[in-house]
Amino acid sequence: MPGTGDLLRESTREQIVNKETNMPRRIFFLIAVIVTCFAGRGAAQVDRASLTGTVKDPADRNIPGVTVTATQLATGQQFTTTTSASGTYDLAELPIGFYRVVYSARGFRDNVIDAVEQTVGHTRTLDVMLSVSGGAEHVQVSDVGDQFDRTSDTLGARIEQQQVRQLPLNGRNWSTLTALVPGAVDTGGSNQRSIRFAGRGLDDNNFTYDGIDATNIVNQAQQPFVRLAIPTAAIEEFRIDTMLFTAEDGSTPGGQIAVVSRTGTNELHGELFEFLRNDVFDAHSPLDPAGIRKPAFRLNQFGGSLGGPVRHNRTFYFATYEGLRQVLGQTLTGLVPSDSFRAQVSETSPALVPILGAYPHGSIESESDPQVAVFTGSGRQLDHEDSAVLRLDHRFTESDSAYLRFNFDASASDAPMAESSTYLNDRQLVTSRPVNGEAEFLHVFSMHLINESKVGFNRGNVYTTDQSVLQTPYAISVSGFTTLSGNEYKLGVGNSFSYIDNLTWSRGTHTLKSGVEVRRIQLNQGNTPNGTITFSSASSFQNNAVSSATYAAELPVNGLRKTEVYSYIQDEWKLRPNLTLNQGVRYTFYNVFHEMLGRAVPFEFSTCGPQGFCPAGASFSNPNTLDIDPRLSIAWAPARFANKTVIRSGFGIYHGDGQLDDQNFPISNEIKQYSLNSIAGLSYPVTPFLSSVPGIVAAREADRNRKDMYVTQWGLSVQQAMPGSVVGTLSYVGSKGTYLLDTTYINLKDPVTGLRPYPVFGQIQGRGNRNSSSYEGVVLSLRRTFTRGLLVSANYTLSHEIDQDAAGGGDSDFPQNPACPSCERASGDFDVRHGLNVNAVYDLPFGRGRAFLNTPGFAGTVFGSWSLTSIVAARSGLPINITEDRSSSSVATGYTTSQRPDRVAGTSLTPAGGRTRLNWINASAFVPVPDSEYGDTPRNVDRGPGLWQADLGVLREIPLGDRAQVQFRGEAFNLFNRAQWSLPLADSSTSTFGQIVSVVNAGPVGTGTPRQMQFALKIQF
Repeated sequence: MPGTGDLLRESTREQIVNKETNMPRRIFFLIAVIVTCFAGRGAAQVDRASLTGTVKDPADRNIPGVTVTATQLATGQQFTTTTSASGTYDLAELPIGFYRVVYSARGFRDNVIDAVEQTVGHTRTLDVMLSVSGGAEHVQVSDVGDQFDRTSDTLGARIEQQQVRQLPLNGRNWSTLTALVPGAVDTGGSNQRSIRFAGRGLDDNNFTYDGIDATNIVNQAQQPFVRLAIPTAAIEEFRIDTMLFTAEDGSTPGGQIAVVSRTGTNELHGELFEFLRNDVFDAHSPLDPAGIRKPAFRLNQFGGSLGGPVRHNRTFYFATYEGLRQVLGQTLTGLVPSDSFRAQVSETSPALVPILGAYPHGSIESESDPQVAVFTGSGRQLDHEDSAVLRLDHRFTESDSAYLRFNFDASASDAPMAESSTYLNDRQLVTSRPVNGEAEFLHVFSMHLINESKVGFNRGNVYTTDQSVLQTPYAISVSGFTTLSGNEYKLGVGNSFSYIDNLTWSRGTHTLKSGVEVRRIQLNQGNTPNGTITFSSASSFQNNAVSSATYAAELPVNGLRKTEVYSYIQDEWKLRPNLTLNQGVRYTFYNVFHEMLGRAVPFEFSTCGPQGFCPAGASFSNPNTLDIDPRLSIAWAPARFANKTVIRSGFGIYHGDGQLDDQNFPISNEIKQYSLNSIAGLSYPVTPFLSSVPGIVAAREADRNRKDMYVTQWGLSVQQAMPGSVVGTLSYVGSKGTYLLDTTYINLKDPVTGLRPYPVFGQIQGRGNRNSSSYEGVVLSLRRTFTRGLLVSANYTLSHEIDQDAAGGGDSDFPQNPACPSCERASGDFDVRHGLNVNAVYDLPFGRGRAFLNTPGFAGTVFGSWSLTSIVAARSGLPINITEDRSSSSVATGYTTSQRPDRVAGTSLTPAGGRTRLNWINASAFVPVPDSEYGDTPRNVDRGPGLWQADLGVLREIPLGDRAQVQFRGEAFNLFNRAQWSLPLADSSTSTFGQIVSVVNAGPVGTGTPRQMQFALKIQF
């Protein structure tokens, strides 16, 4: 409503800023103890790399005192150390990139290795043999050396520059690439809200940008329409660790996604680009009726980047801008009052004329009901996004360096309001302005002692405005007609402030790392009044007889605050040159929220008393102070296999905090909510009736003695160098999740007496942490980093995830029987038995600088400098949970959520003629449940269709002089236009049971769309 949102935004802002309560003294004490004991950081070297190894002489004796100097080729920065008494060395905290490494020792010939690539979050092992005195010896580094992990058993992979720059991305969303690693599953959409890792939930994932929190704060994933919070052009590379990461990583138990920003170098470099999409080049949706015109679609993504030196070998800059403009036409349909019925209602109930005016006029009257007309119209979804990044790097001395980075994104999506897949004239505007920035300072005390300090800020915010034609806070629901939306404004603003310090100490065969991150979290949430007015029939609407109404008062902006601490200590111990033991422990203090002005009202019968409500300002819950996570892994490269085989094993415990939006129940207990039922004469407008009934507080219960979730992980793997610079990895991994989120209802009716334990209340939604899960998988990976014009990566996962309605920290469903949570144990909602992802970048060997046609001429001009890129993704089907509708009177407890039917023994789930889109499940395999009983059909008893999609890119580069080029590219997504069906309708009570009526991705970008084509032009220098 005009002005209401502004009032809400300002109502408590000054109070929140000026009246923040102090943390309890015990938390200050705890943080002080941790900072003292772990003088380092908790975010680890997620944006840097390490180089380690052993130096020997021709007689296979270790050489102590060898000077090892690594010089970054792009910036000239040098890092130096010496080998220990056992001949080992360790260069830690290296910026990623290519290095020239020189090994020098008196009495031996210098050994020079050029183009040693250091990649994000990876410890590369480089063993060297020094020859007797003479001139410098140049050695070619192995193509597979950087792919071996000889220090831990981490399951994961990096996404390198060629993949970021070259692979076809539908929507240019970098997070699409996170599905291309071992153990990853894309359920459809290829964004942060659809990709899971090794059986974990979405909110178990952790996103960092140069080591700084890069989540959406309120939950881990960014909004789907926010694609450029980290623009692709600003990414150097990134790494995803799926499981078994070491103690220095992991504030959550899921996938660890560490993105590293691009930097300036001693050479000026940059690009200008535009990517174009148009519906002319796209295929129809498989759901489009024959002969219908495709909705109009335009997508332009454009921008540029520039990086270079301010001062040679000292100061560098990099800046990028990317913009997005998208227009998507939509067909709007709905059921509205016919003109004749409008006239009847206007005459009978003049008070309803404003509601009638909010309905558009229908074009075709229903043949079955003269009161109903079908409305068909057109609308547009408008998406607008601008993103910018600036990074400055400076080296003060050989021992001191620093950088500053700042990201800003402004996104807006203005779309028709969706209601049960139909549309009318109401719209929804969603805006978001993520911000991320940091300052880092690196100091080298000595060649064996390095300290890194960081300060970072991350902001994730979402502002949602439901714009109703009716201009009231009430949604209007009339049986038989499309629901009209109400006006509502909601805000969710999250800020995190990170203070990080990290210390690395190399001593002999040990590399010790320790660290702490103190993260201050702010979460501001609120919304304007909202409610629903329901008419049970067209007749009651005509007579203005409201059957029920609900109304929730305005929730003023609440300021939730807490301080979290992540710390670790780790020892990478080279027991032998080919045997490394990685041992460490991580301590995390997640803390609990408090509302700054003491307005939040926790609710729990067991700790607050029979009244249910604690006093305002009471503690949300008791914090857990013993989240201690041991991590252990061992890596062995048997000498008999000439360093071409690595055998690894690991074990670890990983705590998590879950979704922050699941920790805010006490603020919803602040406001009055009205429920108007069975009131004589109840009519529209309902405002006069609100004063005649008491306000009923809608209680929401949260366990005040909750435990922090944790996951125990274990694994065994073998890496093997193969012909063609390929490294193969075969891994077995397993995990067990404990204290996972559960959502349920309490205060249900006693099946015998029919009475509730607390008669003042109805059934109450509650949250706790009583769920559990298990996961086992076998992963086969083949990888060839970009070498001599070819990159190939392939990952196959055979796995099974089992849970009790929750895979992790935020993916929880309601049980059929709250008294029997173990009855829900089954394959998880996102369990995928078979998953395959393959991607490749191939520079065809023709043209300038390539194997063939490397001379001027017609053939080289026409056939030279072409490249092919591709992504292939395939997975088996997701589980289907069969349900049925039941009235509250047919269930002894009165609880009707997530009810399942009875199974007919011996009847196949597959229809007699086989599965088809409109007959996927055999309806005769299920029967309704007798009253007062629960269905015996297991949860997730069936499977939906699988997904298979191939994307292809064709690129051509045309030189512009010696240092510039033009790149043309065409990309096809879902090249073979395979229909990517979603799960069938699973309500066995309906006539549409078993029919598939949707696709996995109804949006314009991402995995699972119909075939789409994209064209682009780049100028690079």
